Amino acid sequence: MSALTNKQRNLIQREEIILNAAKSMLRQHGYNYLTMDRIAEEVKYSKGTIYSHFASKEDIICSLYCNSVSNLIKVFERAYNYHGNTREKFLAIGISYLLYYQHHQMYEKHTLAFKSSVTGKKINRDKLETIKSLEYKITKIPQHIVQVAIEAGDLDKKYQQHVNTIVFGFWAMHYGALLQNQPDSSLHDFDSNPVVKMLWKNTNIFLDGYQWQPVSSTTNSTALFQKITAALLEDEI
Repeated sequence: MSALTNKQRNLIQREEIILNAAKSMLRQHGYNYLTMDRIAEEVKYSKGTIYSHFASKEDIICSLYCNSVSNLIKVFERAYNYHGNTREKFLAIGISYLLYYQHHQMYEKHTLAFKSSVTGKKINRDKLETIKSLEYKITKIPQHIVQVAIEAGDLDKKYQQHVNTIVFGFWAMHYGALLQNQPDSSLHDFDSNPVVKMLWKNTNIFLDGYQWQPVSSTTNSTALFQKITAALLEDEI
């Protein structure tokens, strides 16, 4: 790729400044407080300059959402590469989702704001296509683990037609847990967080219901949780 011109670098930097200001407003005041006027005032740019980058505040939220999902894909890929059996890899996806949220709590704010307010009419077609592409990519990671589990015999072949159902149920439990989690919890309290502990227990019950091998009764569940968590946080530790 050719080197960026000064103009292109300036545009990228200006866009980052706008997005960072929007992040700060979301974190401190919530979605309803966020307006193009307030962003312009915060970053000291004219409204025309803001609109040259983003068509609306929904467009800004959409960009934040895309950035968050892109980062979460990298976290899921780390979990996918965890050295373990298929069930451990799938469990690692769930733990990585919680760890990411715990470490980057803005993700859920962007997601909630995006899902609750953004309409297709306010977002350009290219960005909507980007969203679809990212959501497809992040969904394919756990789906692929389920498929490999079936091929390896860790899951019965009768579940071949239910791959999406398994992934949806797994995601729904974790997404719901995030909504119940305390926003001020730290990574140091992760393994003792009551929401995390209950989710880990219920996730194993969920997978046991499908008889995904090895079932939890044959493993030290607590030790496995700590092992996976330590592996996923290796770089941070």
